[in-house]
Amino acid sequence: MVRIYRADLDTFYDVDRTEADRLINTAGYTEDFASLNKTIDGLNVEGVTSNEDFFDKLEGIFSDYGKKDALETPEEVVTPAQIEDIVPWLAGKGSLLQTYTDSYVETGNATFAIGAVRASAEYAEFYPGIKRDDGSVRMTETQYEQTREGYFRVFLENGLNPTVFDAAGKFGELIAGDVSVPEFRTRVERTRQAFIDNPIADEIKSYYSANFGIDMNDNAVLVAGLDPDMSVSILTNQISQAELGAEAALRNLDLNTQQAQRLLQAGITQEGSSRLFARSADKIATLNRLSRQQSRTTPITLQDVLQSDVFQDPAAARQQQSILAQQASLSSLQTGARKTQGGAVAGLEEY
Repeated sequence: MVRIYRADLDTFYDVDRTEADRLINTAGYTEDFASLNKTIDGLNVEGVTSNEDFFDKLEGIFSDYGKKDALETPEEVVTPAQIEDIVPWLAGKGSLLQTYTDSYVETGNATFAIGAVRASAEYAEFYPGIKRDDGSVRMTETQYEQTREGYFRVFLENGLNPTVFDAAGKFGELIAGDVSVPEFRTRVERTRQAFIDNPIADEIKSYYSANFGIDMNDNAVLVAGLDPDMSVSILTNQISQAELGAEAALRNLDLNTQQAQRLLQAGITQEGSSRLFARSADKIATLNRLSRQQSRTTPITLQDVLQSDVFQDPAAARQQQSILAQQASLSSLQTGARKTQGGAVAGLEEY
């Protein structure tokens, strides 16, 4: 086979000897492509004088393919501005953006770059509470920002200034305590309802302070509500106890936390306790007046009345019934009664 070329064509043909001679003599073909002084299929063949030279040059071109471009292409330099577009939470966070950029340029790995940021001392200043004790993160940085914004919204919805508590590091404590935004909303709304909006808020604060060890000004009330070490259920229970205690105090009745808890367990709400304590105050006053008239020395207390009227204690009920029964006897008989030193009726004598 003979390879032939023509000046107006960008390729070649392999034909037998007879056909090659015919085409060379009649159609302007040649076996000497070097004489054409042109490129074939885009390859420069200038200086090639034989088929062997052509294929040697072609092999060299293929072996160098891609090398020239690789050497001539400038290395791409990643800038902080480009990183900021990809990882927007790094913006405005001191040197965290530069730390990420430096690590990414060095390793070419985004995971390593994030790790370098989280390992930096400055990271904890911008994301307090995000790390667990073992160094792992509770959430992503984007989730952290969303949670923090949620805390702010809850404060603003309740007419409160969030910056005071944020500056005091309370938001970081909430995140470290795994307090979600919905739980946080429950805490703030419950404390606000009890200690600020409630008509007897002052009495509730006073009871809470006396029984739970916190001096309840308005800010302290909310700080108590933000304490992540106190579960929302415990907080709500303490507030409910304080509401009952305040209702009792309005009627000069002393309700301790154990009694308040029992009333809550019995289903007594603040509204219900208001009626209960009003009746109890009247009943206690009446029973104690009669007891003094009967020379009884043991006064009737709120505990006694709650035991009989709410918890259905038969012993407490009998004690109070005996006072009423003795009074009824004294009122209906024209007789005197001989009493013991404790005031109980020992028997009747004709008057």
